[in-house]
Amino acid sequence: MLSVFQRRDMYDSVVVDREQDVVLTTGQLYGLQVRRELERSFKPVIPFAPHLFGSGKTRFVKSYLELLKSMGERALIGPENISDCEKDRRRSFLDKLHEAVLLYVDMRHLEPTDPKEKSLKWAVHYLLFKSACLQSGFEEEPSPVECYNVLQLRTTVLVKRIREVLSMRTDQFLLVAFDEVGVLDESDDEFHFKRTPDGRVRPYNDFFGILWELCLEDNVFFIVVGKSEGLSIHNYAASVSRVELTFIPLSPLEKHSIIEHLEKSSSSIFSGSPKVSQILCHQHFSTSELAELLLELTGGVPGLLVKAINYLLHCKLSQDHLLLSKESFWMIMNDSIATNYCVDPLLPRLSSLSETRQRLLKMLTLLALYHIRFELDELVHLSSTFDVFLFDLVTDMCFYRRLIVDENHQERYEVLIPKLLIGYIEQSVRNDRLEWLLLQTLKSQPVEFFYESKCRVFEGLVATMFYLHFCYHPTDSLMFSTLGQLSSVWKEMNLKFSSESTAYYMKSIHYTRSTSEVERDTFGINDWKKIVEEMLEFEKIYIPFEPTSRSPDILFKLHGRTSGQNLIVGIACKGRWSSNGIRWNEIVDEARKFLQPVHDQVVTVHPTVHDQVVTVHPTLHCMLIIMSTKLSTSVATDLNHSSHCYSFGDRVAGVFTIPLNCELIILSESDVENFIGKDILSSLRSAFKSTDNPHSRSIGISTVQEMVLSLSKNI
Repeated sequence: MLSVFQRRDMYDSVVVDREQDVVLTTGQLYGLQVRRELERSFKPVIPFAPHLFGSGKTRFVKSYLELLKSMGERALIGPENISDCEKDRRRSFLDKLHEAVLLYVDMRHLEPTDPKEKSLKWAVHYLLFKSACLQSGFEEEPSPVECYNVLQLRTTVLVKRIREVLSMRTDQFLLVAFDEVGVLDESDDEFHFKRTPDGRVRPYNDFFGILWELCLEDNVFFIVVGKSEGLSIHNYAASVSRVELTFIPLSPLEKHSIIEHLEKSSSSIFSGSPKVSQILCHQHFSTSELAELLLELTGGVPGLLVKAINYLLHCKLSQDHLLLSKESFWMIMNDSIATNYCVDPLLPRLSSLSETRQRLLKMLTLLALYHIRFELDELVHLSSTFDVFLFDLVTDMCFYRRLIVDENHQERYEVLIPKLLIGYIEQSVRNDRLEWLLLQTLKSQPVEFFYESKCRVFEGLVATMFYLHFCYHPTDSLMFSTLGQLSSVWKEMNLKFSSESTAYYMKSIHYTRSTSEVERDTFGINDWKKIVEEMLEFEKIYIPFEPTSRSPDILFKLHGRTSGQNLIVGIACKGRWSSNGIRWNEIVDEARKFLQPVHDQVVTVHPTVHDQVVTVHPTLHCMLIIMSTKLSTSVATDLNHSSHCYSFGDRVAGVFTIPLNCELIILSESDVENFIGKDILSSLRSAFKSTDNPHSRSIGISTVQEMVLSLSKNI
């Protein structure tokens, strides 16, 4: 693509952090062997990785046997309680698997083959044999006609001939890795496929039917990878092809794995073949800092990660004096040459989103932004007659999935949109203001949000709604009108955000200490002056990184219409989905941890004198809004089921006095419902009825789609 990239790889990339994938793959291969030995009519098990470019599919299958050996017995004998006899069987299987021969088959070379041009089975058989010949060093491809005369579509003969070509014993394991299986999506006109009762052609059914026959041969195993509609294929293969496909997660890498990758990978292009970490890092820029920046840029997607490192190494090679820092890293990687190089395989699809896919984009962005988990079999309704699995839709949209296993060993997925891709998506949705806002917010999220997001669904929804009201409906917002009726201070604020250029609204509040390692800490209870004066910017909305113990869930700062007063607002989002509503003691706790320290440290500011010049600071007011989906009976009754404002001197529940220039507003359930939307709250209650932790279960795609519709109405 670029003349500067004459070399495909600037370094020898070491595969890291694939233990989970090795364990799963090895377990499935062992399962196939056990079924083969115990049952005459068995359903073969095949590990399957239907992922997008960059997920590490090819590198994983090519290095699987090497990774297997490095893990030792842990690859198949884990902590579970199994008998000594079973352990011996597994050790015996592992010993044979360590001696296996891997035959790598690139499906991009699959094509109609003489003399049975329309036969997929013959094309696959010939590709298998040809791949074995080329892997063994044959200079010329074997003649298709001669091969057919010998093989005659007989699986036993095919496997025997492959063993001979690869110089294998008859009892030696043959592990076949099919890569780029997604080419079958484009092969409808090339082969005669079986048709379903409704007349449809499903190439993967035919393909896995061929593998089913091959699995009947002794000591033959398969791994299949490649971009495809994985879940649809999985379901059809199970019902039609008599094959059981098991997904290999190949999740994106985390920070510690990126550090390991940088420290183990080396580059022979540089003198002495130093490690990548030695080339790019130095005394004032640690491997940990580089890994964190790479994680933030690529989302930990291996293919994007390798390309980004390649680009940085090229820059270092051409500019030996280059010393990386956080600032220079972003300056280099935000350049269009760098981003185009990194995402080149995805560019055609990213730059041409269809209207249907654009409609789905907001839903997927919300899933990524709020870290909403979804079930494997979750369906998205595209029309009254057509549904698609969300699992497959993520791949189709050029995004990535992250597998999450909770404490109950239940598997769910999260959508990952790497920051490298966001700029290209924006070009396709220039006129969609909501999508633009969500993408800008996703782009601005700090790296901690990747794995430790404290932005839960309810808080995120409230923050987005407030921002949209500030931008688009400051004068006709029912919520703003309610707050104005309750508080004279709110009425005096400038509620119109001046520009959408400040759409990086969902910030976390933390600071970075200047040490050799990146070390973060949230502000403490005595740091409110620093938070208000140094961290909170006007016309931005913040969700503190650690909000639950020291601050409200949402924070923002408003200008007064005159220069004489400003307002800091905290919103305590209390998503109560079970029968128990928020009680008075909880409301008092929220007021004490916010209103009192902000009053003591910030609101009570005396004029300062410098060189006999008196500086009078703007009057700062502080407001805490309690926004709960459900109030306890006593709270609702005491407030007469209406929203209420407590001002200076008022006693709350008889135990807390509102400080000077402070207010506490408790919104009624009906006002919260009107703001969020009755249907959305109903769906959230249904999803979370047994828990107050939104991460513990999926909220359902229909709810996310309702959220998109509700947010869209506010623009």
